[in-house]
Amino acid sequence: MGCQQESGIAWDPRCSADSGAFWTHLAGPFFLTGAVTWAFIPVSIGALVGVTERDAGVASGLVDSSQQLSGAIRIAVAATVAAAHSSVLLGSGQAAAAALTGGFHWALWVCGLVGLSAAPVALLLVRRTELTRAAAVGSPGADEAGVRAAG
Repeated sequence: MGCQQESGIAWDPRCSADSGAFWTHLAGPFFLTGAVTWAFIPVSIGALVGVTERDAGVASGLVDSSQQLSGAIRIAVAATVAAAHSSVLLGSGQAAAAALTGGFHWALWVCGLVGLSAAPVALLLVRRTELTRAAAVGSPGADEAGVRAAG
C-alpha cells in the first residue's frame, strides 16, 4: 500500500510552475495515490486478525486513530518543508509561483522518501512469531489456549 502511494507522491514533483498539464503531470500520480484507498480494507482486516471479539472495538479504534494521526503528522511535515523552502526561494528573488512550486517539490520528495523508507522498517519490525500466532488465532478451530501454549 505505502509503496504505491509513495510512488505517486514521488512522481508529483515533475510538474513545474509553468508546464503543469493535468494529463501529462498529474493524472498518473492521482491514479496511483487514489488506488491506495482500496488497500485500507485489507490493511484493517490484517490489523484485526487475532483480536478477540471483546477487544475488536478498541483495536479498530487504534488502527483508525493511528491512520489519522500519521496523516496529520505527514501534513505538518510537508507544510513545514514547503513553507521553509518556498521562503528561501522567495528570498533569493524567484517568482512566487516558482518558489511555491519549488517548496512543494521538496515537500513531496520528503514525504515520498519517508514513506518508501517505512516499508523495509515495517518488514524488519514485524516478528514472524507474531504473524504465526495471529494466523493461528484467526484460523477456524483454533482455540485461544492452544495458541497461548504454542507461543
